[in-house]
Amino acid sequence: MNVLVIGAHPDDESIGAGATIAKHVEKGDSVFIALFSVGHKPIQPKLKTQAYEMLKVFGINKKNIFWLNCKSGNFMSEDQLKVNAELTNIISKIKPKIVYTHYYGDTHQDHIFVFHSTMVACRPIHFPRGLNEKDIWTGVEKILCYEIHSSSNWSGRLDKPFDPTEYNIISSKHLKSKLDAYACYKKEVRPGDHPRSLDSLKTLAKFRGNSVGRPYAEAFVVIRHISND
Repeated sequence: MNVLVIGAHPDDESIGAGATIAKHVEKGDSVFIALFSVGHKPIQPKLKTQAYEMLKVFGINKKNIFWLNCKSGNFMSEDQLKVNAELTNIISKIKPKIVYTHYYGDTHQDHIFVFHSTMVACRPIHFPRGLNEKDIWTGVEKILCYEIHSSSNWSGRLDKPFDPTEYNIISSKHLKSKLDAYACYKKEVRPGDHPRSLDSLKTLAKFRGNSVGRPYAEAFVVIRHISND
């Protein structure tokens, strides 16, 4: 099964779904990652290189990562129709059954932009200009939003809190892969009690797991699930 994880910036994929990525790889699924930006320059000049290190942690081939080259922190200035078309092309190429993306109630505008692009590209009946009908993939069966601590939990949107509807039970091995992958982004890892520290991410995984009576979990909001069962 092909799986696509979509993120605004390098490190989002690991923070939001790193343990789930490790679990998919362990099961033999083919995991692909689409990142909208390589980060700020010159502040974060090494993020793209570090993203390739992240792939090694998960055991994902370099050819399985796609870059959309949006300007970090300023996605709203992009031509969204063009970006949507690029993401649609990626999805039509790899044909994922499951897609993970940002949460629509996030506080980060780049993350919200990615969510909207995902929903356009994953429409179940969608015939965008420029693609032959036979080349368009409308077989995405499940779309889930992941949480980014310090964004999803700080939105102030009382009408749109991150309230999980799916808990993916993970092992301590999956969690270690998540933390090791995130640690590749050396200057993005925050210290101490910051919600994006390694300790905080482990605590979150334990909290999400304990919420359903398990040791560890990653939590998601299901946007759409098309079942043939």
